[in-house]
Amino acid sequence: MGLAFLSGWWTLTHPESLELIGPPETRAAIAEQEFASYYTEYDSTSFAATVWTNNGWLAAQCIAFGITGVFPLILMYNTVIQLGVAGAVMAEHGALDVFFQLIAPHGLLELSAVFVAAGTGLRLFWTMLVPGPRPRARALAEEGRAAIGVALGLVLALFASGLIEGYVTGSAMPWWLKIVIGVIAVTAFWMYIFVAGRVAHRAGVTGDSEGDFATDEVALAG
Repeated sequence: MGLAFLSGWWTLTHPESLELIGPPETRAAIAEQEFASYYTEYDSTSFAATVWTNNGWLAAQCIAFGITGVFPLILMYNTVIQLGVAGAVMAEHGALDVFFQLIAPHGLLELSAVFVAAGTGLRLFWTMLVPGPRPRARALAEEGRAAIGVALGLVLALFASGLIEGYVTGSAMPWWLKIVIGVIAVTAFWMYIFVAGRVAHRAGVTGDSEGDFATDEVALAG
């Protein structure tokens, strides 16, 4: 998030960076019309489904290609740069408040989910480099199965984010209510991770589908 703010500040304070986005009239059209209309151009159900599948696909790629150690970083870089540039364009035309009002309701949860996906992918990369006491193949298998569980959980989180983006962000609700909904959603997400997740971790749950649900076998006389 710090890089996103840095990107926005740099773009806004360097005219040559703004020119890369487009001429003044193009930037004015983005700030005054296109940015806000993006959230109301399509019906809520279609829009929610579109952003859900798109974000879910990006999260899945982060996890699947995380073992490269590069793909999640590239995706995060592009994400924060685009976020900062969009904010700079809105700030240039005195619409920074509109920018945050439109981003905050769904963006808090959406970005959190994408960041977790990137972290999960990079965990696979780190496991490949430093498997610890486990054999490398076994460590990757265990962490890979756990990563699938993370991916399934993020599908649900991004579904919630998609619903908020489709039905709340572009709606006629008061802005304060939209942001409250977004804050409640992201708070529930991180509470689940740090409260329920910590309890599960202390109980020895690893997320490995085979390890956590393995059953004991009793030797039988043949």
